[in-house]
Amino acid sequence: MKKHLPIYIYGFIIILVGSFLLFSENNSFEIIKITLGISLIIAAFFAFITAFDRQKQQVQFAYHELHALAMLAYGISIMFLCNSLEKLIAFTSFLFIFYAFSEIIFCNWLFNLGLKMVYKILIIRALLGLFVGFGTIVAMHYTAYTLQLFGALFIMVGLNIILYVPVMKANQTVETPKEA
Repeated sequence: MKKHLPIYIYGFIIILVGSFLLFSENNSFEIIKITLGISLIIAAFFAFITAFDRQKQQVQFAYHELHALAMLAYGISIMFLCNSLEKLIAFTSFLFIFYAFSEIIFCNWLFNLGLKMVYKILIIRALLGLFVGFGTIVAMHYTAYTLQLFGALFIMVGLNIILYVPVMKANQTVETPKEA
C-alpha cells in the first residue's frame, strides 16, 4: 500500500476535483479556477512521484510523466492565464483531448513492446480514451452542463488511475521471480 500511496492520492485528488465540478454551479468563477488550479498542481506532484517510482518501466514512467506535466501545465495555466469561464472550458477541453489521445497512444506503446500483455486492459484503456474524447465533445456541446460533464470525466479519469493499481501490483508480483 505504501509503495502505491502516491498513485492513490493522485487518483483521489482527481476524483475530488470531478466531484467539486459536479456540484460547482453555485460557486464563483474565481473559486472554481483556484480550486482546479491548486488541486491539479498537487495531483501533478503525486503523478511525478508515481512516474519516478516507475522509472524501470519506461512506458509507465513516460505515461505518468506526461500526465504529470499536462496536469501541472493545466493547473498553472488555469491559475495565471484563465480569466473567463470560456477560457476555463477551452483549457479543460484541451486537457481531456490530450488525455484521450494519451490513453490510446499508451495502448499503442504497449502493443509495440511485444511483451505479454492483458488485452482486456488495453481494450478498456483504449475505450476509456475514446469515451473521454467523445465526452469532451459532448460537454462542449451542452454548455448548460459543461462543468458537470467535465466533473464526470475527471471522476472517470481518477477512478481509472485508482483501479489500475491492482493491475500494476499483479504485474510486479509476476515480474519479481524473473528478476531474482
